[in-house]
Amino acid sequence: MNDHDFSRLNDKEFEVLCADLLSAKKGVKFERFKPGRDGGVDARYVTDSGAEWILQAKHRPGSTLPQLVTHIRNSEAPKVATLNPERYILVVSHGLTRLNKDELIEALKSCATCPIEVYGREDLNDFLADHPAVERRHFKLWISSANVLESMLNNAINGRSEAILYDIAEQSKLFVQTKNFELAVELMETLGTVIITGQAGIGKTTLAEQLTLLFASDGFELVCISKDIEEAEQAYNPSKKQIFYFDDFLGRNYLYALKGHEGTQIVRFIKRIARDRATKKFVLTSRSTILNQGRLLNDTLTHNHIDRNEMEIKIDSLSNIDKARMLYNHIWHSGLSTSRIDQYYMKKRYWKIIHHRNFNPRLIQFITDPQRSEDIAPEGYWSYVQGMLANPEEIWQHPFDAQLDDFGRFLVLLIAFNDSSIDEDDLASAYARGLDMPAHASFEGKRDFFYAVKHLSNSMIIRVLSKERVYYKLFNPSLGDFLIKRYAKNFGHLANIFKSLRSRSAIEVINDMSLNDLITRNAKDEMITSLFAHEESLEFKASHPEYISRLYLHANRARSTWWTTSITITDEDTEQFLNVIHSIMSSPISENYLECLELVVKAANLSLICPDSLLTFTMKVIGFGMGREELQELGKLVATLEANDIYDASDPLLNYAHQLLLDATPDAFDDGDVFVGGDNYSTARSNLTILIKETYTSWQLEPTDAMIEEIIGAFNIPERQMYYFEADEQEYVSPRAAQHWEETMTIDQLFSRDG
Repeated sequence: MNDHDFSRLNDKEFEVLCADLLSAKKGVKFERFKPGRDGGVDARYVTDSGAEWILQAKHRPGSTLPQLVTHIRNSEAPKVATLNPERYILVVSHGLTRLNKDELIEALKSCATCPIEVYGREDLNDFLADHPAVERRHFKLWISSANVLESMLNNAINGRSEAILYDIAEQSKLFVQTKNFELAVELMETLGTVIITGQAGIGKTTLAEQLTLLFASDGFELVCISKDIEEAEQAYNPSKKQIFYFDDFLGRNYLYALKGHEGTQIVRFIKRIARDRATKKFVLTSRSTILNQGRLLNDTLTHNHIDRNEMEIKIDSLSNIDKARMLYNHIWHSGLSTSRIDQYYMKKRYWKIIHHRNFNPRLIQFITDPQRSEDIAPEGYWSYVQGMLANPEEIWQHPFDAQLDDFGRFLVLLIAFNDSSIDEDDLASAYARGLDMPAHASFEGKRDFFYAVKHLSNSMIIRVLSKERVYYKLFNPSLGDFLIKRYAKNFGHLANIFKSLRSRSAIEVINDMSLNDLITRNAKDEMITSLFAHEESLEFKASHPEYISRLYLHANRARSTWWTTSITITDEDTEQFLNVIHSIMSSPISENYLECLELVVKAANLSLICPDSLLTFTMKVIGFGMGREELQELGKLVATLEANDIYDASDPLLNYAHQLLLDATPDAFDDGDVFVGGDNYSTARSNLTILIKETYTSWQLEPTDAMIEEIIGAFNIPERQMYYFEADEQEYVSPRAAQHWEETMTIDQLFSRDG
């Protein structure tokens, strides 16, 4: 006989169960509505005559029965009077006596006149006994039933497996089924084995445990492996349905885990499972970094195509609704005080967590654990949550410190301090430069670059292949936050990282650290000056010209020299400046060239570049092609040439600028600026003409009439005008926007509170 107290379900899940169970009990279909403020209706059945049966479910485990009765009388009874249904059904998770039911009925009848039915915990358990299919559909409820749990525990092969299974069943109340669960089940059904990988805290173990629970509830004997695959071999019974679970199967000491024939034995066991997959299942978990190390040490895992059994969990695979349900489940079951829970609902703060770039299931577990925040006053709890989101050190500290060697840590730092991504060639070069530094001579571990990136891939970093390039980025932005904050005060270590990178992105990181008060303004200026001095010592060899330009600009502004004041230029200033200009003009042209052009314009204005060299450089830049921002500086260079009676670059720049603007015309001018005078075609044409001329003027260019007409034609005033002033009041909503709106409504309704 079942004796559920329904505590494993949150209030929304309880509503779903009640609608399902009462549909089976009454032989009708109660239609449900989205969770949220329901006006007194969780589900309803409409009779053939159009009359309504209203179902309302109340799951308030923290309320006493008198509090529940008061709530029903004050909040629900008036709603029943307004709804005026043919029948009203109230279901509560409280245990009820006959007198308790009478109290609830009387509370409702204070306003309502329709027939009223009240069901409590005992009734629900009776109904579930009569309708076991309903119980089975509600997995969290079903696996906690005494019969199922006893059967599963009896199927555990030893005491350790039994204890683990019991803990898994207890934790299932927090689990949210996502598409990752469905994919894992599919792999289990088709191949028999799934290896779940991912970064620390992403939910590998939770997913694996719920898989074992699913199959254990279906009669599979659970075999938990603690040390090596021999345990599974010894427990293998061809006549039984069995599921083998090997959590963190390579462990921390992967060097020992794969010694000898261990790797071969694992592969052999996976193949054996595949042959007997109808009655045998195998679930393994491993941190991606450890699995990659295992592959490098023992190629058996690679040569036998074990990667087809792998399923990597990424935070990108979780939708906002998945994240919302995880957060809601953890809050509901957390045991947090009401004052702390209120902090999530205030001004819909739950959205700040759902949208936070550092969202992580383990982080959600941390912030909703009342023991971790018991020393924090309620009014300071939200600040604690924000601090954990901004700097989740406890999540990244152990894997970074304990799971990586010196070389791996350095490689991750290079990516983190290059604004979280870097091209493969640039990373390899920075890595090589860094390892040549005397400060890194004592590094221990595996030095090879490709070994390091394979080891780190899909755990700390991600290797991205695109049509245009190969680059690396951090696995999760929160890792970058953690590392930048940790190393912010270590000037020497930072200097070595930035001197290895030699990239403009690194300068942006330095600026951001200053803006966010991670380093002082003086420290930033000192760092920039130091980096520029380092490049000078290298005579700017192999330096990216935009990096040199940006360093020079920042270094001079930090020193408040002639660049930002009217101080007379000294010989030393001029010599240094000319060295920078020579480095720029002798290097290949590249993208992100604005600051290079700014410096060359400055040098041209000071007559530090001969006209012929300036012409050669300008033509080279025009031939390379620049964006709209760079065109302003190019226009200044051409104007300087024209002032010296050199017009060779004038037409090439005008033609290039015209083509650039023509290609960008659909988005180059805002409809609001063109149609500011109303829906008159002549006015719109006049406005557009002015905008076109102003754009060319900003580039110090003068367009021909034919150029203006060509751009006006490309803009297509009549068609744009028709859409801009379209009379139809119904606003078009793209499918993507509609999906976003639906998602937003669903999440807000999930977090809406019962009145």
